[in-house]
Amino acid sequence: MNTKLMFLIWLFTWMTALTPCHAQNRIDKLVENFSTQGSAKFTSVVDRDPKTGRVQKVVKELQLPGHQAGQFRNAFEEESRHGSTTRQQDDEALTMTITQETSQQLRIYMLRLTGRHAYTSAKVIIIVKML
Repeated sequence: MNTKLMFLIWLFTWMTALTPCHAQNRIDKLVENFSTQGSAKFTSVVDRDPKTGRVQKVVKELQLPGHQAGQFRNAFEEESRHGSTTRQQDDEALTMTITQETSQQLRIYMLRLTGRHAYTSAKVIIIVKML
């Protein structure tokens, strides 16, 4: 695995360990677990202040096949009570969002499940913005 990617995974894991957010416990653990599986596509980007080197924002995206989507849907349903949530269903997809804000950061968790009768794919996006 690429050294930069390993560093970004370590950095994000370390940053989230310092923040007491409820949703991160279940959803972040699932993303971490699935990010290393061959059937999932995972990317992580860290945005830093060029002057100070301080992390300003972290964005993680995980794409996976539909047969693995149920675990994420359950996690989002369970964690939806720990933040501001939205849920949008149409003929093609279900989109769930959880937003949490503390004095130090804003966290947005988004799950998009596609498929008409059965989920054919899932995408999880986690955005952490330092305040």
